[in-house]
Amino acid sequence: MSEPMADNDTSSHQLTGRDAGATLPHQAVITDVWSWTARKYRVRARVLLLLNLLLFCGLCMFTRWLHVARILDFSVESYMGPLRFWGTDTQTLYDFILFPISVDQTPIYGVVIGLLMASVVAIPICVAILYRFKSSLPFAAAVLVFAHLPWLAITLVGSCVLASVRPFRMEFRFGSALLGMLPVLLYLFLATRGPGDPLSASISPERKLLLAGPWLLAILAACSMMAAIILIARIVNHRPGAVAPVMAIMFATPVVLFHFHVGVDELHYRVLESEYGPRSERFEPVQDASGRILGMLHRWTQPGSDSASLHSAFLAIWSTNPAEQVALKARLTRRLLHDFQIQLMRDRHAAYNACQVFVADHPHSRYVPNALFIQARALDTRLDQRRLVGREAQRELYTDFPHVESLQVWTNLLAEYPDSPLAVSARLRVAQLRLRGGDEVAALRVLQPMASAEAISPDPPPARPFMQTQPPESSLAYEPEPDLLESRRLAELIRVNRDDPKHGAEPLRALASLDPHRASYRDQLQRLADRYHDSLLYDNIVVRWAEAHADREERARKLAACIERFPTGDALPEALFKLANLEVQAPGADESCRVRGIGRLRRIVEHFGQSCWAQPGAERLKMLGPQSQPTTHTAEVP
Repeated sequence: MSEPMADNDTSSHQLTGRDAGATLPHQAVITDVWSWTARKYRVRARVLLLLNLLLFCGLCMFTRWLHVARILDFSVESYMGPLRFWGTDTQTLYDFILFPISVDQTPIYGVVIGLLMASVVAIPICVAILYRFKSSLPFAAAVLVFAHLPWLAITLVGSCVLASVRPFRMEFRFGSALLGMLPVLLYLFLATRGPGDPLSASISPERKLLLAGPWLLAILAACSMMAAIILIARIVNHRPGAVAPVMAIMFATPVVLFHFHVGVDELHYRVLESEYGPRSERFEPVQDASGRILGMLHRWTQPGSDSASLHSAFLAIWSTNPAEQVALKARLTRRLLHDFQIQLMRDRHAAYNACQVFVADHPHSRYVPNALFIQARALDTRLDQRRLVGREAQRELYTDFPHVESLQVWTNLLAEYPDSPLAVSARLRVAQLRLRGGDEVAALRVLQPMASAEAISPDPPPARPFMQTQPPESSLAYEPEPDLLESRRLAELIRVNRDDPKHGAEPLRALASLDPHRASYRDQLQRLADRYHDSLLYDNIVVRWAEAHADREERARKLAACIERFPTGDALPEALFKLANLEVQAPGADESCRVRGIGRLRRIVEHFGQSCWAQPGAERLKMLGPQSQPTTHTAEVP
């Protein structure tokens, strides 16, 4: 593995003592570690090179682990995905700093990635300079095999050629290292460009700095690291051992930063959230289901398949018999609903188990409330059958009608983390389930803190300091205001209507058991109104029945009729607010309709100040403009 040594510049590298007589000719020049020809130096060089390679492989595996939470993955797709540079699924380097952990949520993570990338880049170039080009090839292979960065591996091969192979190699070794950085700079420029380039003109300068910072840090740290290694090598006269200490420090630094400022629990949680969170593909609220429906139809209608009977029935679409078409649509609808329900049940089961594992593995993590929130929401997730079979062919999920199985999870979240913003949702869900189970006293007790809490200010929160980690629940994009409104609404409903002289709390329990997303919801409300026509809750039932009408104009007429029919009922503010919303937002509505809506909102604020609808009414007036603001504020309750 030795090469002929240069015969110039002997004065700067003269050997003295035992080394001169035992290893090299008297006038030899030390160019790299292989210039030391004694057996002990050769053995030391090979051992340290192997040690460097093993340490570098660990560094590459750690880099990959931060991206997928798996140390080893040799599947074909794990290599083809980063290799693909076309299409909408093109991966860029921003995937490392935005998934699964995002620098937007945890800015210190950008420092970790920047230092790791600096080591991945600098070590092969330094090995090529000190151990010659052939010795750097296993390091470039490690970047491909263990870090799953094929384009960076190819780039590093070119960098090592520029840094160590004639005619590019220079006597000024740090100049060779800087020359080797040129392909890396080109790689960083190209690898941060793609269909989803986040460095667009529409984002703030602060976020641009957060996204570009890791790569700027990687360039500076790589250059500093190479300078340190080359300086140490010159001090020890190119004896083996210059690379390992610097690489160990540069490997240990991001590991320590990650352990103390990020944590394994955050990595596992971010993967959990990406797979089962509210914005994950499995539980995305609205998805276009037309593609899946067409695929199912294609499978079901193939001759000779298990659904051969459907193939013959499918031919009825081209028939002129309307009855056959209706029958076919009904059969296909049942199959579609069945398949989507089965998939949803599997996703719910997987999400529940994944959250259980996370809580068991990280019981003291600050992300436990988030995991409980995801777990409970997964159990509450249901399929809106009305949307799936409609014209738009959408798969819509909803979570606002909690499932009885989620009661224990919501209760745990509320009991163990009452100060978490996610406890707002837990209070509402526990109260809804308690009321549905027949315990209106417990439901009102749970809602009491929400009913007595001050209204949340609509003003934007103060800007957080740069590089400060965001609260754990911020990535869930949870907005507590709708749940706060519904909590106050439910608390008022229970407080006013639970002491019915004839029916007691039975109408409340019956109303709480109705799922508003069912196709038969209005019919169920009609039967409930007929059954409890003489109850205190009757006006609330009728208002909800009117609000559930599918036609906008008919809904407005029925709400107006409710306002005239129940001028003193506790459902009057709700009817006024719902009708005002329709009037101020009606498409193509004249100015008089808008004025009527503004007048109803003013009426809510001025005469029903203690109602839960007063705050959203005031906020809506503020949005409509200063001329809409009420002139007086009283607190009369019907």
